[in-house]
Amino acid sequence: MASFAGALTLGAGLMVAAAAPASAAGCSGSRLGNWPITGGYIAVFYNSSTGMNCAMTYTNKPGKKQYIRVDIWTTTASKRDAGNYTTYAGPVSVPGKGKCINFQGQVGANSPTEGFGPAYCS
Repeated sequence: MASFAGALTLGAGLMVAAAAPASAAGCSGSRLGNWPITGGYIAVFYNSSTGMNCAMTYTNKPGKKQYIRVDIWTTTASKRDAGNYTTYAGPVSVPGKGKCINFQGQVGANSPTEGFGPAYCS
């Protein structure tokens, strides 16, 4: 994952409000932001009760099965979900209390893997 360091720092200050589903289908807590990637976005959450950060990658064109991937990691833990999905990949969660998180996603097998971080340092 270190090979994505350039992409991670590239978008560290960028946040947008993309259209999101009414619920996060598995991520609990407060939505920290939506981060744009080619073909979709990564939604990031933090649950202050559990100290967990959670991420999901959404496609901008739901309905058709396509490769979607989401990764989230800290210095001590990492999680990934990837496969052929119609709407999103994830949720994936790691303990985030007192740590910075990194996350990346991909929508479409031929699209780049794009990520951000370190971010949301608590």
